[in-house]
Amino acid sequence: MSRLLHMRGWRGWRLLLIAAAAWFIGSLLFAPMLNPWVAWRLHRDGEAMMLMQQAAIDSMFLREEALTAWLQTEQWPAQVAVPGVHDPEQALVQAELLAPFLLRLRFTDRFPAHTGLSGTVLEHTLEPRTRHWSCRPGTPAPPSRWLPPNCHGHAPWTMVQWLTLLLVLAGALLAGLGLLWYRLRPAVAAIVRDPAQLLGQPLQALPLLDRQLGWLRLRGRVLAQAGVATVRWREALRHAAAEPALRAAQLAARMGADDAPARDWALAGAVREWTLPLTLPLALERLWLYLPAPGLSGEAIVQQLRGMPNGQDVVLVVSPSLAVETVLMAHADDPANLCVCLDQAAQTRWLLQPGALQLLVGLLARQLKVTRISPYQTHGGITRPAAFFGRESLLARVLNREPGNYLLVGGRQLGKTSLMKAIERRFAGHPRVHCVYLSLRDHRLAVRLALELGLAEDTGIDALVAALAARAEGRGVLLLIDETDLFLRAEAAQGYPQLAALRALSEQGRCHFMLAGFWDLYEAVTLDFASPLRNFGEVIHVGGLEDEACQALATLPMARLGVHFSLPGLPRQLVAACGRRANLVAIVCQQLLSQLARGQRLIDAAQLHAALAAEPVFDALAGWARLSPDPQACRVDRIVVYRIACAQLAAAGTRGVTLLQLLAMFDAAGVGVEPEQLRRALARLQLAHVIQREDDGVQFVFAVPLFATQFQHEEAQALLQRELQVIGDAG
Repeated sequence: MSRLLHMRGWRGWRLLLIAAAAWFIGSLLFAPMLNPWVAWRLHRDGEAMMLMQQAAIDSMFLREEALTAWLQTEQWPAQVAVPGVHDPEQALVQAELLAPFLLRLRFTDRFPAHTGLSGTVLEHTLEPRTRHWSCRPGTPAPPSRWLPPNCHGHAPWTMVQWLTLLLVLAGALLAGLGLLWYRLRPAVAAIVRDPAQLLGQPLQALPLLDRQLGWLRLRGRVLAQAGVATVRWREALRHAAAEPALRAAQLAARMGADDAPARDWALAGAVREWTLPLTLPLALERLWLYLPAPGLSGEAIVQQLRGMPNGQDVVLVVSPSLAVETVLMAHADDPANLCVCLDQAAQTRWLLQPGALQLLVGLLARQLKVTRISPYQTHGGITRPAAFFGRESLLARVLNREPGNYLLVGGRQLGKTSLMKAIERRFAGHPRVHCVYLSLRDHRLAVRLALELGLAEDTGIDALVAALAARAEGRGVLLLIDETDLFLRAEAAQGYPQLAALRALSEQGRCHFMLAGFWDLYEAVTLDFASPLRNFGEVIHVGGLEDEACQALATLPMARLGVHFSLPGLPRQLVAACGRRANLVAIVCQQLLSQLARGQRLIDAAQLHAALAAEPVFDALAGWARLSPDPQACRVDRIVVYRIACAQLAAAGTRGVTLLQLLAMFDAAGVGVEPEQLRRALARLQLAHVIQREDDGVQFVFAVPLFATQFQHEEAQALLQRELQVIGDAG
């Protein structure tokens, strides 16, 4: 309190001193009689000033006398005297006419000694043509303060000149103070030299920087060179003083998140729930935003965060000031916490720059375990656009044509669902196409579609399509039906009643369809001549991803997290080992991220080798042994796979086997297998992306080189012999 009173007292005295100085200078220039210095001079030199006025009158008389004498005689007089003054002792000035037209006036001893006037001289010169007198100090010269106004070395200054000088001096003073202040503010100087540094300033420092740049008249230039819009700058200045709900909404709007109040939170401050946009290239759908109450210390905020119930949701803490930031950042850097600190400098970039989504990704990648926010989706169809790679040619075949029917055939986990969801996203808001995605859990297509539309389960196909058309509002309807194998199997047993209805609806132009499935769809399209799906639509085989897209899948999501491969050839090695299967590439990359130590950002060859041999990778390769509901067909599939494995694992290292070698193997084992049965097995394994023909089209090899690593040569031989024995005994 005493310090506050002292500061207030000093402020009052300072204002009083400034007012006194302003009054002294102003009165000296504009009201001399009110100026104390002038009043003191009048009191001290009053007698001398009266004598000086009388001397000025005497000087005027002497000049008139000399001029009159010259006019009358046309000769310059040798002597003149003041009229009426007969006693030389009473004279204030003595006249000396030493040369034509020159009148020297010397001050006498009647002036007080302290004035310094006694014995000094003023020289008056007459211009004969104009009869004008000029004056200048003689030798010795009177003190300058006693010189008459017309007797200086130059003309006296006017009031305008004095005011101009005053303004120039004030401007110079302000410029000097500004330069001094500029030199003492290195942050402002650095920003003026490099405006990009503005984006790295703490949010709480922006109001002061705004005032300082405004005083220097540099605000507009700095903002323009930093690429900051004036509107965003003003919003950022108002952000710190806004209500917590408004601040949260403003931060969410920068990245396209949905902001909503959170309930049942005991934290001191505001807690908001953010639903993150699908464009976020991470496996994170929501997070909690925490804006601590003003005045809380860093330790108090951390204590509150530690008291939260354990969960799997990320908490984004907005740093309220630089004073608490060190403690918050230390807490966020602990990998055991699902806490991320949005520091003051990051808030500035968030509000001023576009690309807040990328900024959030960088914060999450630095402060959380990368496996918690992995950008790789290893199960189900890809729903986030940033996680979908490739298939551009397949998408173009659907999107750039008139509406039609399509049949997607391919093995499981090859990307059929991801492709259909990508098509659904591309048609969202389309002016001519209304696209609906439907995934079947069983064989009941009509029931599943009725539930999706909110209609009765016994609604017929015609009525369901009519409801879809009503929702389309005049647009064409494209129905995407995923996982159709069980439905097609049931349809084949019943004589295809619903498929016939779908075909009729398509031919009438009321609806178009895209069906996705594996072997049952392939059979219905290519092998069953009674199926309504023959010539129903364009068949699209979904196999391995494009090589370039696979390499992008292996590198771009990693790069978003700041993780890179140590050698440029490692991504190509990864893609080749996975046989361009997108789900395998994603699983291997997920394993690579899980191997990274805290702060590690480079992946080496040893880590790639370990990831390729990880258990989740082999789990993803399983399932090939039961590709058909027919046990006999599955057994033939396994025999083909074991035979190719034996060929590739043999010491000689052959690439694969031919159809003739497979037939010879069955004959040698005494097993009767029809060629058509073998041909279907080869087609099924190729469709599942288990095997593929080599470039010459003769040999069959594994489509995924990793597939062979599941077997040992002796084990593969034993399994092959046992399967041949079982199929021979059954025959």
